[in-house]
Amino acid sequence: MTVSLKALTDHTLVADNETLAHLCERWSTVTILALDTEFIRVDTFHPRLGLIQVCDGHANYLLDPLNITQWDPLRSVLVAPNVLKSLHSCSEDLVVFKEFFGTVPSPLFDTQRAAAFLGFGFSISYQNLVKEILGLEVSKDQTRSDWLQRPLSAEQLAYAALDVACMPQMTAYLQERLAITGRTEWARQEFEQMVQNASVESGIEEWNQYYLGLGMSWRLSPQQLATLQRLCAWRERVARGKNKPRSWIARDADLIALAERRPASLSELQKIPELPRQLQQRFAQEVLQLIAAPPIGELPTAQLLDQPLTTVQRTVLKRLQEKVAGIAASLGIASEVLARKKQLQELLLASTAAGHLVWPQLVQGWRHELLGEAFAAIVQLKEKPHD
Repeated sequence: MTVSLKALTDHTLVADNETLAHLCERWSTVTILALDTEFIRVDTFHPRLGLIQVCDGHANYLLDPLNITQWDPLRSVLVAPNVLKSLHSCSEDLVVFKEFFGTVPSPLFDTQRAAAFLGFGFSISYQNLVKEILGLEVSKDQTRSDWLQRPLSAEQLAYAALDVACMPQMTAYLQERLAITGRTEWARQEFEQMVQNASVESGIEEWNQYYLGLGMSWRLSPQQLATLQRLCAWRERVARGKNKPRSWIARDADLIALAERRPASLSELQKIPELPRQLQQRFAQEVLQLIAAPPIGELPTAQLLDQPLTTVQRTVLKRLQEKVAGIAASLGIASEVLARKKQLQELLLASTAAGHLVWPQLVQGWRHELLGEAFAAIVQLKEKPHD
């Protein structure tokens, strides 16, 4: 495929409600609509949206969220079942859409994930995928721009347009390749899962599980883990309420230190030297009340993802990795497409505790067809070494 680089950077800047509504009428009839976002999230919890890029296969449009106020027409297009929304490496974009519009683009097509099913590598960049498919060199020199400034520079606008201009063509190409290789259904399931995950409303039940991912938390006792659980949920609530990054409220290491020491008074709290001033002063009383509070339900256990594996578990993990690598090689795809090491470790620890496979991605859908039976045998052997 050959495409003019100049044509890829041509664009229309949309900054009023009437123009957007008119465009959305047209977009509701297209087959593929490419999307991207530019946002800033340096000193806030919630992303601040600076620009939305759209390509309908004929022209590029840059939507200005600082001036447009009526978004219902675009919101309807985002969920129109007849319009495939194509993005590249869209996990962060989905968060932005969910925050800003209250919904996630669907049906979805992620060109990076689709490319992974076709032997392009696990996480190929937009630039490299454009080069592989279209033979074009594209620049990413505006990645760290201030997208909230106005007016945006000509370089910023050209860069933003280029981010979606290639997407409809690449999407059509990848769809064709997926069909030829018989992997269309794999991709469809993957995209539906991405939409489902991004659509879940975050609430206190989810916040109560955040402690499970903190490094070195496996060392803590059940009582200390219960304290860490409360502290993590508190940090999430405060960070969201104040719209500040989690680390600005408390670092992971701060919460681990508090859970380990469990200070019962202000003087004990202030004797933990590594704590930042705001935890020793501004949030001191809240933190002490959390530490003294009763556990949330039963005391949690130490079946955490980052705990060291036993010798037997390491052997089993290696066998799981070898199985994944062998199947991936036979398919001509990266092993991470099937399962990453962290996911295998999660499966191993959770399955050991439950006595059967409990990782959803491996007990349903296309991954189960490829890995389920082999993994069940490997994990079962590990659970019953005397057989």
